[in-house]
Parts: sequence; C-alpha cells; structure tokens
Amino acid sequence: MINSRALIVAGFLLIVLIVLILKLFTIQINKHEYYSRLAENQQYNPQVVKAERGLIKDINGEVLCYTFNNISFYLNKNLIKDKRSIDLIAAKFSQELGKSKDYYLNLIKNGKNRICLEKKIPLDKALNLKYFVVDGLSYEEDFSRIYPYGNTASHILGFVNKEGKAEEGIEKFYDKYLKGKDGIYIYEKDVRGRILTLEEKSSINPENGNSLILTINKNYQKILEEEIKKGLENFGGESAVGIIMNPNTGEILALSNSPDFDPSNFNNAKPEERKNRAITDPIEPGSTMKPITFSILFEQTNINENDIVNAENGIYSYKNVKIKDTHSYSDLTVAKVLEVSSNIGTAKLSEKLNNETFYKYLRDFGFSNKTAIDLPSESEGRMTLPKNFTGITKAFMSYGYELLVTPLQLTTAYCALVNGGVLYKPFLVKKIIDKNGNIIEENEPERIRNVISRKTSERIKKLMIDVVEKGTGTAAQLPDVLVGGKTGTSQRLVNNSYSSAHHNSSFIGFFPADNPKFVIFILINSPKKAQYGGLVAAPVFHNVAKRIIESDPNLIPNKKKINHDDKLVDQLIADLKTSPKTSRSYLNVPEIKEEKKIRVFKKTDTIPNLINYSMRDAIAQLNALGIKWKVIGNGKVTWQSIEPGSTFNKNDVCLLKCETTKKKINKNEVK
Repeated sequence: MINSRALIVAGFLLIVLIVLILKLFTIQINKHEYYSRLAENQQYNPQVVKAERGLIKDINGEVLCYTFNNISFYLNKNLIKDKRSIDLIAAKFSQELGKSKDYYLNLIKNGKNRICLEKKIPLDKALNLKYFVVDGLSYEEDFSRIYPYGNTASHILGFVNKEGKAEEGIEKFYDKYLKGKDGIYIYEKDVRGRILTLEEKSSINPENGNSLILTINKNYQKILEEEIKKGLENFGGESAVGIIMNPNTGEILALSNSPDFDPSNFNNAKPEERKNRAITDPIEPGSTMKPITFSILFEQTNINENDIVNAENGIYSYKNVKIKDTHSYSDLTVAKVLEVSSNIGTAKLSEKLNNETFYKYLRDFGFSNKTAIDLPSESEGRMTLPKNFTGITKAFMSYGYELLVTPLQLTTAYCALVNGGVLYKPFLVKKIIDKNGNIIEENEPERIRNVISRKTSERIKKLMIDVVEKGTGTAAQLPDVLVGGKTGTSQRLVNNSYSSAHHNSSFIGFFPADNPKFVIFILINSPKKAQYGGLVAAPVFHNVAKRIIESDPNLIPNKKKINHDDKLVDQLIADLKTSPKTSRSYLNVPEIKEEKKIRVFKKTDTIPNLINYSMRDAIAQLNALGIKWKVIGNGKVTWQSIEPGSTFNKNDVCLLKCETTKKKINKNEVK
C-alpha cells in the first residue's frame, strides 16, 4: 500500500518534471528570441526624442518664430509599489508649480494607468522635477512653437497645432525642412522601472530642423499691417489686403490681411480671420486692369498717347448694354483715357485687339495661372476662354470685369509692367540653412517670361505717373518721391448680382517712379464711408510708402521736392463718381432727391460729426460755425476733411464728400 502511494507521488512528480522541462525547452529554445525581446523591452525602454523645429527669420535676421523647450510629466500607476510615493509626487509638484497638493492627488486618484500630470512646463521650472526620481514617474521633451510678435505676419507664417503638425503658411509649405528627424533614446531600467543608464550605442540622436530666412522685412510688415488696419477702421470695411513686392526680383517684402490672428492662439481665430485673401480670394480688379490693357495695345497696335478717342459724353450704348464713365467727357487723348479712368475710352480701344491676342497676353501676365508662390492654398483665378467670349466680354475685361484675379497675381503683373516687361515668380523664402549656418538652398529671382518690351513698360510708367500727378490717384502722392499707380473701384458680386452697396476699393502703385524698387497693392473690401479707390486705398498707399521711406534715410538717396498741384478739390473730383440723372444703373449709384427738412444749428467750439447729414444740413451747420466749405458730389455726407471734435479757426476749409443712397441695379446696363 505504501509502495503504491510512493509510486503515485513519484509518477506525479515525474509528470510535473516533464512539464517543467517542456516549458523550459519552449522558453529557452523554441521561443528564445521572443522572451529575450520581452526581457529587453522590460529592461531597455526606447523613448522617442522630438527634434527641435527650425527657426523662421526675416531678411534682417529677426526671429519671427522659434521652438521653446518644454517638458511634459507622466505617471504610470502600475509601476507604483509604495502608495506613499503618490503623496511624495503630489507634494513635490505642488511645491514646484504652485498648484495645491490635493489637485495632484485627485488627478492621480481619478486617472487610469498613464496620467499626464503636467503638459509643456518651461524647462527652467521643470529642472527640479526632471531629477526627482520616483517609481512610475517619467518625462518627455514637449516643444512649443512661439511667435514672439503676436499677429505679425500671421498669414505668411501659418502655425503648428498642439500635436506639432504644421498647418497653413510657411510652416506647412516648408514643413519637411523645418521639422527635422526625431531620435530614439534607449534607457536601461531596473525591475521597478527606474532609469539606470542611457544606452548611447543603441540610441539615435534627434536631427533638429533647418531654419528659413524669409524675404520679408519685419519693419515693412508692421507698417503695412498697421496702415491697412487704420484704413479698414477709417472707412468701415469688411476686410483688407496689402502686398509689398520688389518688382525687380519677385521678392515679397510684406504681405498682410486684416483681420488677422495670433498663431500662438489659432484656435481662437475664426476661419475668415485665418484666410490668406491675398492668394485665396480672387476679385474683379476693376480699373486697375486698364494699364495692362493699354500695355497690350501699345504692343499690338500703332496707337499713340495723343490719339483721340470719343468718350460719348459719359454714356455709350454698346451691343445692347450701356457703358458709363464717372464724368461726361467728349474727346479724350489716349493718355487722358487712362488718367481719368474712362471705361468708354478703354472699351473702345480694346476693339483694336482680337480675342485670342488679348487673352494670350493676359495669360502671359499670369492671370488664370497660379503664381507658384511658396504658400499653400493658392487660387488660380478665372478667365473666359476666347471661344466662349460674348460680344461684350473683351470690353468688360479691358476695364476689369468678367475675370477674376488674386491680389498677388495683380501685384505680380504690375511688377512686369514697371520693371521693363519681365514677369517674375513671387517668393517668400530667401535661404534654407542648417543648424551650423550652412546654406542648404538659396532661392534666386526666377524669370518666368518677357511679357512686354522695355519701351512699352516706359510708356505705361509715364501714363501711371500722370494718373497720380493729375488723375484719379492724387491721394497717393509723396512730397519728395515721384509715384505712379492706378486706382480701382469695382462692384462686388453678392448673391450672383452686382451690388451697389459692396465694392472693392483698390490702389496699386510703385516708387520711385524713375527706377521702381517697390510695388504696393492696397485693397479695402466693402468700405462703408466711401467707395472709390482714390479716396479709400490711395491714402493707405501714401501712408505705407511714406513710412517706409522715413524708416531708412538711405533707401532713396536722390529725393527732391516735387511741385504737385495742391488743389485738393480737383484732386478728389478726378476720382469721384457723379450720380447719373437716370434712375436705371448698372455698376453705378443712382441719385435720390434730398430731404426738405431743415435743421437749426447752434454754434459750438468744435467741428460736429456731419456724417449722414444731408448736404444742405451739413452746409447750414458749417455756415452757422463760420467755417468755409467745399462739396464734392450730391446726397448725404460720407466723409469730412476735418475730423469731428476737432477745434478750428476762421481760415479752415472743410471739404465734404457726399454720395446718394444706394438702389437696386439693372442688369441691362453697365458702368
């Protein structure tokens, strides 16, 4: 009986021994590699080390954005063997970071396996915590992208989101250069998960990203941003765009949209605030198209600046539509057609060009083609193919309707107009450099094509100088630098119909006119207090150009006093639209009868706010104050030269700009 029990026990032990031997065989032989890797993973823990993103600097080396070295801390609750460690962790973090101890205790208590105790702590605050060793506590490098100048150049720079992914702007377009390559550090740990040593041979160091040197001048950028914001505020517009470009290289010196946003807090910005309208929103350019039309005429026909065009006294019936001018002109020279911005004269002259030739030149100027600027989301605009032209398409296109161009396309085309006829590719990044300062890539000016001859370019420059000196762009004049340019006012499409209440008011100019170094485009969308490019956008150009010149005395060394015509009323009238007598209009503003109600005014010591007064009431108020006045236009006051609340003296002259109220348009006529 005893022997049988002994045999049973011995047999059982033999079976156990055989199972153990088989298990050991499986572990040591069959699955040796698997368990070796498992042991290594427990002992040697790989950790991704993020590469530091490269810098972005302006042309003068000013840092526009950089990466800040932050630390994030994590706690793995499964590795905590001693519950007292939780209390130690909470006390230490509370001491270093100023939050209550209970905050961390509750965070740990309510968290699951891996808990983020703190995210993106600055390195100086995190130093003591980095060297605080407790079971389960670990940290990771967690960089933050910093934009030290807030909203400055936001639409150029774009931003990096909270996960480190580049979105929008230069950040996105050059992401592969900026982001670098992450590394891997292999740490040896003990059985409790504590780091013992770094395995240097097995670790891979991160490769930090390259840095970008932009063509942008931060000072010009700030000037442009400030002035288009002022223009937007002064005239009550919806949005604004500004571009400054070197016409001889294609370098973008500044580019701005208003409203803008803070890249560091991009989540707080609305989509329309983040939109880079300079490249995404095509517009009908209006009269800024006319110099381009004239350049094609000079290239393809034998017209002369002194040739005469009949402007039909302001209204021209053309293929069942009416083309209108802001003033009634009879005979105009070709030069005068551009100077006073005659739609009728331009449309008539465009008939000298065949459809295919006209279209080809517009394509050569870059319209309906992306400029290929180094920014994402660029629009190519739109033009009708010659085979689809209607009887009025070419005429309308000649003065800026029935085609869509982006502000950047138009600016690039103007650079070709004034630089001798060469279309350059616009660009924003001058150099890409590595961490040691070595140049990896350098962008040189890229000539796309010769669009017009140098002779034609010189003729167009002279005509655009006359526009500023004697025509619709007088508000852009500078006291000691000659300027050329062109105004533009176009009605906007609202619900597929042209609206007399919404306009694109623009001016694009260049200086110094004899040897252009700057082309500046200004656009104010839907200004409420005025609408014409010469009154809205040209003064913004003036302010931008003036401040740029003042910022660098050596920029234009050969300045000289220019004798302008100082008749302010004549300057402004040249750009004003006189309301037609007819009640029917298209791309125009109809006239209504003035109010008969007369107000009684008292004398005050300051200028009152006359905006929205009828012309009669505004004049009566100024007469009551004993102030001289001059009036442009009819209807209600939309602008006054002396600001409300200002003191005055007897010699002051207050200029009033009046406009009639808006009315629905008729699609059968055209201005």
